[in-house]
Amino acid sequence: MKHIVTTVALLLSLTGFNVLAADGTEAGANLRVVATNVKSDKGRLFVWVYDKKDDWLSDRYRTQKSVVIAGNRVNDTVTVELLLPEGEYALSIFQDENDNGKLESNFIGLPKEPAGLSNNLRPKFGPPKFKNAAFAVTVGALVEQKIALN
Repeated sequence: MKHIVTTVALLLSLTGFNVLAADGTEAGANLRVVATNVKSDKGRLFVWVYDKKDDWLSDRYRTQKSVVIAGNRVNDTVTVELLLPEGEYALSIFQDENDNGKLESNFIGLPKEPAGLSNNLRPKFGPPKFKNAAFAVTVGALVEQKIALN
């Protein structure tokens, strides 16, 4: 029975549905994203999950999840949990302050809204590389990515 519940939760998460446990967290989540330096309740926090180098930082993410910041921010932190199949992933997160569903950037492509990358990657020259942001997720273990928005 436990395997059936886990399988159903996994399938629902891949289709965009979230299965919640009694405490409101996602049932069986194996990735916890802790966004820090969230300075206001404006908009939503988006987490874009990538599993391919060629799709990295494009609109071809594997999955995404967003949460309204108001009511979910504790001090300067917002936590989002996801259930993912085993594999290698990289994350891009941002606070969509104007609530339009996309990351605003300037003329050279730098974010105008608070944003961050997995492994708290801060590229110095040029675009960030997938391999530097990548981390492993395994079934049955909880991985935490703590990312400071800048």
